[in-house]
Amino acid sequence: MNFFKCVSSLVFISGTMLFAADEPGTTSVAKWKDDKACAFILMFDDSLNSHVKNVLPELQKRGFTGSFYTTPGGSQYNSNRQSWETKIPEAGFELANHTFTHKGGTSKAEVVEEITSSNEVIHKNTPNLPWPRLVSFCKPGGLKKEKWPIAKDELNTLLEQNNLIIRPSFSGRGAQIAFKTGDQMLAHVDKAVNNGSMECIIFHGVGGEWISCPVNEFITLLDGLKERQDKVWVTQHMAAYKYATERDAASTKVVKNSSNQIALQLTSNVDPKLYDQSLTLKTAVPSTWKKGIVKQGDNVTEVDVQNGHVLYDALPGDEIITITMK
Repeated sequence: MNFFKCVSSLVFISGTMLFAADEPGTTSVAKWKDDKACAFILMFDDSLNSHVKNVLPELQKRGFTGSFYTTPGGSQYNSNRQSWETKIPEAGFELANHTFTHKGGTSKAEVVEEITSSNEVIHKNTPNLPWPRLVSFCKPGGLKKEKWPIAKDELNTLLEQNNLIIRPSFSGRGAQIAFKTGDQMLAHVDKAVNNGSMECIIFHGVGGEWISCPVNEFITLLDGLKERQDKVWVTQHMAAYKYATERDAASTKVVKNSSNQIALQLTSNVDPKLYDQSLTLKTAVPSTWKKGIVKQGDNVTEVDVQNGHVLYDALPGDEIITITMK
Protein backbone atom coordinates (compact mmCIF):
# COMPACT_ATOMS: atom_id res chain seq x y z
CA MET A 1 0.00 0.00 0.00
CA ASN A 2 1.27 3.49 -0.89
CA PHE A 3 1.75 5.26 2.45
CA PHE A 4 1.32 8.69 0.91
CA LYS A 5 -2.18 7.82 -0.30
CA CYS A 6 -3.14 7.20 3.32
CA VAL A 7 -1.94 10.65 4.39
CA SER A 8 -2.93 12.72 1.37
CA SER A 9 -3.93 15.59 3.68
CA LEU A 10 -0.37 15.84 5.02
CA VAL A 11 2.75 17.48 3.64
CA PHE A 12 6.35 16.50 4.55
CA ILE A 13 8.99 19.22 4.53
CA SER A 14 12.55 18.43 5.66
CA GLY A 15 11.31 15.51 7.72
CA THR A 16 8.55 17.54 9.42
CA MET A 17 4.90 16.53 9.06
CA LEU A 18 2.48 19.43 8.46
CA PHE A 19 -1.25 19.51 7.86
CA ALA A 20 -2.15 20.88 4.45
CA ALA A 21 -4.16 24.09 4.57
CA ASP A 22 -7.87 23.98 3.83
CA GLU A 23 -8.94 25.49 0.54
CA PRO A 24 -10.37 29.03 0.97
CA GLY A 25 -14.12 28.82 1.49
CA THR A 26 -13.99 25.46 3.26
CA THR A 27 -16.45 25.85 6.13
CA SER A 28 -17.35 23.67 9.10
CA VAL A 29 -19.85 24.05 11.93
CA ALA A 30 -18.15 24.01 15.34
CA LYS A 31 -19.36 21.28 17.64
CA TRP A 32 -20.22 23.89 20.27
CA LYS A 33 -20.48 27.66 20.38
CA ASP A 34 -17.19 29.54 20.00
CA ASP A 35 -15.56 26.22 19.14
CA LYS A 36 -15.61 25.16 22.81
CA ALA A 37 -15.03 21.49 23.63
CA CYS A 38 -18.33 20.96 25.45
CA ALA A 39 -21.55 22.57 26.65
CA PHE A 40 -22.26 22.61 30.38
CA ILE A 41 -25.46 23.65 32.15
CA LEU A 42 -25.98 24.54 35.81
CA MET A 43 -29.57 23.56 36.70
CA PHE A 44 -31.50 24.55 39.84
CA ASP A 45 -34.76 22.95 41.01
CA ASP A 46 -37.77 24.14 43.01
CA SER A 47 -37.47 27.98 43.08
CA LEU A 48 -35.60 27.91 46.39
CA ASN A 49 -34.68 30.88 48.56
CA SER A 50 -31.02 29.86 48.47
CA HIS A 51 -31.05 30.24 44.69
CA VAL A 52 -31.90 33.91 45.07
CA LYS A 53 -29.66 34.49 48.08
CA ASN A 54 -26.59 32.38 47.29
CA VAL A 55 -26.64 31.21 43.67
CA LEU A 56 -27.52 34.30 41.67
CA PRO A 57 -24.80 36.59 43.13
CA GLU A 58 -22.09 33.99 42.54
CA LEU A 59 -23.21 33.32 38.96
CA GLN A 60 -23.40 37.02 38.14
CA LYS A 61 -20.02 37.70 39.74
CA ARG A 62 -18.44 35.34 37.18
CA GLY A 63 -20.62 36.21 34.20
CA PHE A 64 -22.27 32.77 34.21
CA THR A 65 -25.84 31.83 33.43
CA GLY A 66 -28.07 28.98 34.60
CA SER A 67 -31.39 27.20 34.13
CA PHE A 68 -33.96 27.52 36.93
CA TYR A 69 -36.78 24.96 37.14
CA THR A 70 -39.53 26.99 38.74
CA THR A 71 -42.73 26.05 40.58
CA PRO A 72 -44.83 29.25 40.47
CA GLY A 73 -47.58 27.84 42.71
CA GLY A 74 -45.18 26.94 45.53
CA SER A 75 -44.46 28.85 48.72
CA GLN A 76 -40.73 29.19 47.98
CA TYR A 77 -41.45 30.90 44.66
CA ASN A 78 -44.00 33.23 46.25
CA SER A 79 -41.60 34.31 49.01
CA ASN A 80 -39.32 35.68 46.26
CA ARG A 81 -41.95 36.47 43.63
CA GLN A 82 -40.38 39.74 42.50
CA SER A 83 -37.04 38.06 41.89
CA TRP A 84 -38.53 35.16 39.92
CA GLU A 85 -40.87 37.34 37.89
CA THR A 86 -38.64 40.36 37.27
CA LYS A 87 -35.03 40.28 38.45
CA ILE A 88 -34.08 36.79 37.29
CA PRO A 89 -35.62 36.81 33.79
CA GLU A 90 -34.44 40.37 33.13
CA ALA A 91 -30.89 39.27 34.02
CA GLY A 92 -31.13 36.69 31.22
CA PHE A 93 -31.36 33.48 33.24
CA GLU A 94 -33.45 30.63 31.85
CA LEU A 95 -36.85 29.91 33.42
CA ALA A 96 -37.80 26.26 32.97
CA ASN A 97 -40.96 24.25 33.63
CA HIS A 98 -41.00 22.12 36.81
CA THR A 99 -44.84 22.16 36.92
CA PHE A 100 -46.94 24.70 38.78
CA THR A 101 -46.89 23.33 42.33
CA HIS A 102 -44.55 20.30 42.18
CA LYS A 103 -47.42 18.25 43.68
CA GLY A 104 -48.70 16.43 40.61
CA GLY A 105 -52.41 15.64 40.37
CA THR A 106 -54.95 12.89 40.90
CA SER A 107 -56.18 12.97 37.29
CA LYS A 108 -54.75 13.48 33.84
CA ALA A 109 -56.55 16.83 33.66
CA GLU A 110 -54.81 18.03 36.82
CA VAL A 111 -51.41 16.99 35.48
CA VAL A 112 -52.13 18.85 32.24
CA GLU A 113 -53.08 21.92 34.27
CA GLU A 114 -49.85 21.68 36.30
CA ILE A 115 -47.75 21.70 33.13
CA THR A 116 -49.64 24.27 31.07
CA SER A 117 -50.07 26.72 33.97
CA SER A 118 -46.33 26.70 34.56
CA ASN A 119 -45.76 27.45 30.88
CA GLU A 120 -48.20 30.36 31.05
CA VAL A 121 -46.28 31.91 33.95
CA ILE A 122 -42.96 31.51 32.12
CA HIS A 123 -44.50 33.25 29.10
CA LYS A 124 -45.83 36.06 31.29
CA ASN A 125 -42.47 36.55 33.01
CA THR A 126 -40.50 36.78 29.75
CA PRO A 127 -42.49 39.25 27.62
CA ASN A 128 -39.46 40.26 25.56
CA LEU A 129 -38.71 36.73 24.37
CA PRO A 130 -40.51 35.10 21.42
CA TRP A 131 -43.52 32.89 22.05
CA PRO A 132 -44.10 30.09 21.31
CA ARG A 133 -40.56 28.89 22.00
CA LEU A 134 -38.85 25.78 23.29
CA VAL A 135 -38.90 25.46 27.09
CA SER A 136 -36.94 22.99 29.20
CA PHE A 137 -39.08 20.62 31.29
CA CYS A 138 -38.54 18.36 34.27
CA LYS A 139 -41.16 16.22 35.99
CA PRO A 140 -41.15 16.68 39.79
CA GLY A 141 -39.21 14.01 41.60
CA GLY A 142 -40.59 11.83 44.37
CA LEU A 143 -44.18 11.68 43.13
CA LYS A 144 -46.06 8.45 43.70
CA LYS A 145 -47.70 6.85 40.69
CA GLU A 146 -51.18 7.96 41.74
CA LYS A 147 -49.98 11.59 41.71
CA TRP A 148 -48.87 11.36 38.07
CA PRO A 149 -51.72 9.49 36.32
CA ILE A 150 -50.71 10.13 32.73
CA ALA A 151 -49.38 7.55 30.28
CA LYS A 152 -45.95 8.06 28.75
CA ASP A 153 -47.27 8.53 25.23
CA GLU A 154 -49.91 10.99 26.45
CA LEU A 155 -47.23 12.96 28.30
CA ASN A 156 -44.99 13.04 25.24
CA THR A 157 -47.86 14.38 23.14
CA LEU A 158 -48.60 17.04 25.77
CA LEU A 159 -44.97 18.11 25.89
CA GLU A 160 -44.75 18.30 22.11
CA GLN A 161 -47.91 20.40 21.93
CA ASN A 162 -46.42 22.85 24.43
CA ASN A 163 -42.88 22.92 22.93
CA LEU A 164 -41.41 21.38 26.06
CA ILE A 165 -38.08 19.53 25.95
CA ILE A 166 -37.22 17.02 28.68
CA ARG A 167 -33.90 17.75 30.34
CA PRO A 168 -31.24 15.07 31.03
CA SER A 169 -31.99 12.59 33.81
CA PHE A 170 -31.24 13.54 37.42
CA SER A 171 -29.58 10.15 37.88
CA GLY A 172 -25.80 10.58 37.95
CA ARG A 173 -26.08 14.38 37.81
CA GLY A 174 -27.43 15.47 41.19
CA ALA A 175 -25.37 17.63 43.52
CA GLN A 176 -25.06 15.99 46.95
CA ILE A 177 -26.31 12.73 45.43
CA ALA A 178 -23.87 11.91 42.62
CA PHE A 179 -21.32 14.57 43.66
CA LYS A 180 -20.48 15.58 47.22
CA THR A 181 -17.63 18.00 46.55
CA GLY A 182 -16.66 20.69 44.09
CA ASP A 183 -13.74 18.59 42.91
CA GLN A 184 -16.08 15.70 42.10
CA MET A 185 -18.28 18.08 40.12
CA LEU A 186 -15.26 19.38 38.23
CA ALA A 187 -14.31 15.81 37.34
CA HIS A 188 -17.78 15.59 35.74
CA VAL A 189 -17.01 18.78 33.80
CA ASP A 190 -13.67 17.38 32.64
CA LYS A 191 -15.39 14.21 31.45
CA ALA A 192 -17.71 16.34 29.33
CA VAL A 193 -14.69 18.17 27.89
CA ASN A 194 -13.05 14.89 26.96
CA ASN A 195 -16.27 13.49 25.45
CA GLY A 196 -17.23 16.72 23.67
CA SER A 197 -20.72 16.37 25.11
CA MET A 198 -23.53 18.43 26.60
CA GLU A 199 -23.67 17.81 30.35
CA CYS A 200 -25.14 19.32 33.49
CA ILE A 201 -25.23 19.28 37.28
CA ILE A 202 -28.62 19.59 38.98
CA PHE A 203 -28.87 21.44 42.30
CA HIS A 204 -31.56 21.82 44.90
CA GLY A 205 -30.50 23.88 47.91
CA VAL A 206 -27.18 25.71 47.88
CA GLY A 207 -26.22 26.67 51.41
CA GLY A 208 -29.67 25.82 52.77
CA GLU A 209 -32.97 23.95 52.35
CA TRP A 210 -33.02 20.37 51.05
CA ILE A 211 -30.39 18.20 49.36
CA SER A 212 -28.17 21.16 50.09
CA CYS A 213 -24.79 21.71 48.46
CA PRO A 214 -22.41 23.67 50.71
CA VAL A 215 -21.69 27.13 49.33
CA ASN A 216 -17.92 26.58 49.41
CA GLU A 217 -18.23 23.45 47.24
CA PHE A 218 -20.47 25.34 44.82
CA ILE A 219 -17.88 28.12 44.61
CA THR A 220 -15.14 25.54 43.96
CA LEU A 221 -17.17 24.35 40.97
CA LEU A 222 -17.76 27.87 39.66
CA ASP A 223 -14.12 28.89 40.01
CA GLY A 224 -13.07 25.68 38.24
CA LEU A 225 -15.50 26.42 35.42
CA LYS A 226 -14.03 29.90 35.13
CA GLU A 227 -10.55 28.41 34.77
CA ARG A 228 -11.89 26.10 32.02
CA GLN A 229 -13.76 28.77 30.05
CA ASP A 230 -11.52 28.31 27.02
CA LYS A 231 -12.91 24.78 26.72
CA VAL A 232 -16.37 24.92 28.36
CA TRP A 233 -19.45 26.74 27.09
CA VAL A 234 -21.39 27.47 30.30
CA THR A 235 -24.89 27.96 28.97
CA GLN A 236 -28.60 27.19 29.36
CA HIS A 237 -30.38 23.97 28.52
CA MET A 238 -32.38 25.27 25.56
CA ALA A 239 -29.40 27.13 24.08
CA ALA A 240 -27.31 23.94 24.09
CA TYR A 241 -30.21 21.74 22.95
CA LYS A 242 -31.04 24.03 20.03
CA TYR A 243 -27.40 24.38 19.06
CA ALA A 244 -26.92 20.61 18.90
CA THR A 245 -30.17 20.06 16.98
CA GLU A 246 -29.42 22.78 14.43
CA ARG A 247 -25.80 21.71 14.10
CA ASP A 248 -26.71 18.12 13.33
CA ALA A 249 -29.13 19.25 10.63
CA ALA A 250 -26.90 22.00 9.19
CA SER A 251 -25.20 22.35 5.82
CA THR A 252 -23.19 25.12 4.16
CA LYS A 253 -22.90 26.12 0.53
CA VAL A 254 -20.33 28.55 -0.90
CA VAL A 255 -21.92 30.90 -3.46
CA LYS A 256 -18.90 33.16 -4.06
CA ASN A 257 -15.20 32.58 -3.57
CA SER A 258 -12.71 35.25 -4.62
CA SER A 259 -9.39 36.58 -3.36
CA ASN A 260 -11.08 39.27 -1.25
CA GLN A 261 -14.56 37.92 -0.47
CA ILE A 262 -16.26 34.63 0.36
CA ALA A 263 -20.05 34.31 0.43
CA LEU A 264 -21.94 31.30 1.70
CA GLN A 265 -25.31 30.12 2.93
CA LEU A 266 -25.97 28.24 6.15
CA THR A 267 -29.13 26.14 6.34
CA SER A 268 -30.53 23.76 8.93
CA ASN A 269 -33.48 21.47 8.38
CA VAL A 270 -35.42 22.49 11.51
CA ASP A 271 -38.24 24.94 12.28
CA PRO A 272 -36.58 28.40 12.41
CA LYS A 273 -39.38 29.76 14.61
CA LEU A 274 -38.34 27.43 17.41
CA TYR A 275 -34.69 26.82 16.55
CA ASP A 276 -33.16 30.29 16.56
CA GLN A 277 -29.74 29.65 18.10
CA SER A 278 -26.79 30.99 16.13
CA LEU A 279 -24.11 28.49 15.16
CA THR A 280 -20.36 29.03 15.19
CA LEU A 281 -18.75 28.59 11.78
CA LYS A 282 -15.09 28.18 10.87
CA THR A 283 -14.14 29.24 7.34
CA ALA A 284 -10.75 28.99 5.64
CA VAL A 285 -9.61 32.22 3.99
CA PRO A 286 -6.74 33.11 1.60
CA SER A 287 -3.28 33.26 3.15
CA THR A 288 -3.03 37.02 2.49
CA TRP A 289 -5.87 37.83 4.89
CA LYS A 290 -5.15 39.17 8.39
CA LYS A 291 -8.66 40.25 9.33
CA GLY A 292 -12.15 39.82 7.92
CA ILE A 293 -15.54 41.50 8.09
CA VAL A 294 -18.44 39.07 8.52
CA LYS A 295 -21.89 40.32 7.54
CA GLN A 296 -25.27 38.58 7.74
CA GLY A 297 -28.28 40.84 7.44
CA ASP A 298 -27.76 43.78 9.80
CA ASN A 299 -25.11 41.98 11.84
CA VAL A 300 -21.55 43.02 11.06
CA THR A 301 -18.52 41.68 12.96
CA GLU A 302 -14.78 42.15 12.56
CA VAL A 303 -12.82 38.93 13.10
CA ASP A 304 -9.14 38.01 13.24
CA VAL A 305 -7.65 35.35 11.01
CA GLN A 306 -6.13 32.54 13.06
CA ASN A 307 -4.29 29.63 11.47
CA GLY A 308 -5.81 30.50 8.10
CA HIS A 309 -9.42 30.54 9.37
CA VAL A 310 -12.01 32.95 10.73
CA LEU A 311 -14.40 31.95 13.50
CA TYR A 312 -17.81 33.64 13.67
CA ASP A 313 -21.47 33.15 14.57
CA ALA A 314 -24.28 32.95 12.02
CA LEU A 315 -27.95 32.07 12.03
CA PRO A 316 -29.24 29.34 9.72
CA GLY A 317 -31.64 30.70 7.11
CA ASP A 318 -31.94 32.37 3.74
CA GLU A 319 -29.64 35.34 4.38
CA ILE A 320 -26.28 35.10 2.68
CA ILE A 321 -23.16 35.37 4.87
CA THR A 322 -20.31 37.42 3.40
CA ILE A 323 -16.73 37.41 4.65
CA THR A 324 -14.67 40.25 3.23
CA MET A 325 -10.94 40.81 3.60
CA LYS A 326 -10.08 43.87 5.65
